[in-house]
Amino acid sequence: MTERRFLALQRALIGRGVAVRHARRAALELQSHFEQLREQGLERGAVPAEAERRAHEALGGDGVFLERYAGREELKTWLCRWPLLCVFGPLASFAVACISLMALLVLALNAPRLMGYHYTVPLLAATAVNSTVKVAMLWVLPVTVAALFGVRACGRPVPVSGLISGVLLACFAARLMNVGLMLPVAGHLGSASMGLQIGFSTVANELTRALITTAVALVPYFLLRHRPVTTLSQYG
Repeated sequence: MTERRFLALQRALIGRGVAVRHARRAALELQSHFEQLREQGLERGAVPAEAERRAHEALGGDGVFLERYAGREELKTWLCRWPLLCVFGPLASFAVACISLMALLVLALNAPRLMGYHYTVPLLAATAVNSTVKVAMLWVLPVTVAALFGVRACGRPVPVSGLISGVLLACFAARLMNVGLMLPVAGHLGSASMGLQIGFSTVANELTRALITTAVALVPYFLLRHRPVTTLSQYG
């Protein structure tokens, strides 16, 4: 019962937007205070059950403790303190991930040549690598980034409409991108490219694909959002 109370309190704080590290620390501090009160009761000659009951009563209700911590803005997660990050965060994170990954690919492509080593690969292998990079950056990467944002937002008081809009924005941006990585083949030194291409005649098709990837990316969020949660005990 005692452990469940503090675990429920920790989860309730997280559900009110308090960062996990702060919620865990607050629950541990309260539990430590409870242990001290219980030990004091035992030292006075109370039986364990009575000492535990009095310690719970001395702590007071969880509702007061919850309101006191949940009302402190500095303890909340950045998604709760700045809700607009739900809208623009997925897009910004996807852009940073794309740029970082492309920089690594360019480095890997040019590193052998910078060290004086020249090589070529069969055209079929180069085409396979190019296709893999496209799938990874235009499909897997945006879904992964958006899904991580959803998991981060799960269980917190963030606007669902803002999160969906942000994920859709990131997935739509991915549909407008062009990326390519061609390894050195006979007669070609190799190349890497990344950019945006907006074709007004294909916007509807790309938006449909973006909606599909958005739905896939938000599956973890909605699954975790509806998982059973331990509620506050009778002391709340």
